[in-house]
Amino acid sequence: MKPVLRRVVVLILLWLLLALMVPAAGGPTAQLFNGQVISVETAGLSLKERAAAACRQLATGKEGSSFFTAWAFPLSERITSCRGRRAVADDGPLTIQSRNGRIVVNADRDHSLNISDGPGTEKEGAYWGVLLFLNRMERGRCRVSDVQLLAPERSYDLNGEPLAWLGAADEAQGLECLRGLLAGDPGRELRKDLVFVLYLFNGQAAVSELIGLARHDPDTAVRKDAIFWLGQKASAAAVAALGEVIASPEVLEVKKAAVFALSQLPEDKGTPLLLQIARQNPHPRLRKEAIFWLGQSGDERALDFFEEILLK
Repeated sequence: MKPVLRRVVVLILLWLLLALMVPAAGGPTAQLFNGQVISVETAGLSLKERAAAACRQLATGKEGSSFFTAWAFPLSERITSCRGRRAVADDGPLTIQSRNGRIVVNADRDHSLNISDGPGTEKEGAYWGVLLFLNRMERGRCRVSDVQLLAPERSYDLNGEPLAWLGAADEAQGLECLRGLLAGDPGRELRKDLVFVLYLFNGQAAVSELIGLARHDPDTAVRKDAIFWLGQKASAAAVAALGEVIASPEVLEVKKAAVFALSQLPEDKGTPLLLQIARQNPHPRLRKEAIFWLGQSGDERALDFFEEILLK
């Protein structure tokens, strides 16, 4: 074999070897937990089925008994977070700070999700996060009562509670699992946590779930959270949904949240609708909100608008 051809063959074989090795190192594993951990990664089972199997293995049947389940999923962006809600983290469009013991997102709104310390890990061109669920036996069934988002390159102590590792999940499986949790009518704080997790998913399916919560969730606080996170998604569907909220007979505070969310859309995609609200909305409070956020944008279209109304 000629030296050049031989070199090409070796390089191809090396590339194939690396390609085969990458998936094996792709997602986080149960090794990031210290404590009693069992693996429930049965091939062919959905996350919901794995969680049910974990319940059968770990639930004692005693009312109030508890255990953890955890699974990994690819994040839409890197997260930086803080231990004990003390430090300030700023990484790209998502800023998580501490204010009076609460998580404050983009220094404006309170969110109760307990973000762990450490950034998300980048693997295979995507970031990974781990969702840790606290499960309790209530009325003969396992119910999720809390969720935490963990960084997979750190080690976490289970403090004596057993954990079932459910493995890694793609978007479809992850969304199916979250839909099941939301359908179970969890409390307000857990619903708000799950709204934030939906934001971290990629794809239009997650955006559609957020839109559904923004429109129909019976809790005003949850609708406002879904609206806020829609304001971080630069998609036509998100813009349209925010416009529909503002045009609907929704309460004023929710409409104001939608105006703010428009101002947070990446690439100034909310500017045209903000201009429309500032010019035409019948509610003076909403016109005032839109004008304020246009003034913060620095967008040339906003400057033209101010010139139009101030110099005519």
